[in-house]
Amino acid sequence: MSLNLILIIIFSIVSIVYLITLVFKPGVFQFILKGCLMPLLLAVYIFNAGPQNIFPPIVLALIFAWIGDVLLIKISNTTCFKLGLTGFLIGHICYIVGMFKEIQHFNIVVMIISFAAAAGFAVAAYKVVKPSKQMQIPVIAYETIILTMAVFALQVFLSADNRLFGMLVFAGSLCFVISDTLLALQTFRGVKFYLVVMITYIAAQFLISYGFTLI
Repeated sequence: MSLNLILIIIFSIVSIVYLITLVFKPGVFQFILKGCLMPLLLAVYIFNAGPQNIFPPIVLALIFAWIGDVLLIKISNTTCFKLGLTGFLIGHICYIVGMFKEIQHFNIVVMIISFAAAAGFAVAAYKVVKPSKQMQIPVIAYETIILTMAVFALQVFLSADNRLFGMLVFAGSLCFVISDTLLALQTFRGVKFYLVVMITYIAAQFLISYGFTLI
């Protein structure tokens, strides 16, 4: 069994155990598992991509995601929430940079339509979420970046020579949209979605980062 496969199995096991712990009261073990997710996924990416194909934007995206994960352990703390949001925001920007570099050609018509659809979704989501006044600008900024990433991921899917790469990246971006929308509803509206949030979040990070090992 190759080291690449072993790392994927370890990441999968840790992810599953972490998701199981979400059913119970939060504790140190759960927090440790959460803190291990992105470092393990980074190892999966590095070993599967190979030393010659490591793409810095993807490495940085996973590092900033780890920072966001750690900070959002105290999600009820406004400062930690803002800093965690910033970490994820930078991570998404890194993904956008990576996607931009892999777009062979832009489909302008699809881009215009997808940006229009994203704008409509953003307005609807904002009205439903109703963030507090102090969080309005951070939420709008984050919403803009996450939906922009999804639009770029669609362009990757349409133009990539490797269809599996394109499908994984686009599927991952959609998982991110679902995860972050549900997290916003949980944070500002009190609706409990955390298990689904983390399932889609872990799936998003894995699909996009592993997708980039295929280029």
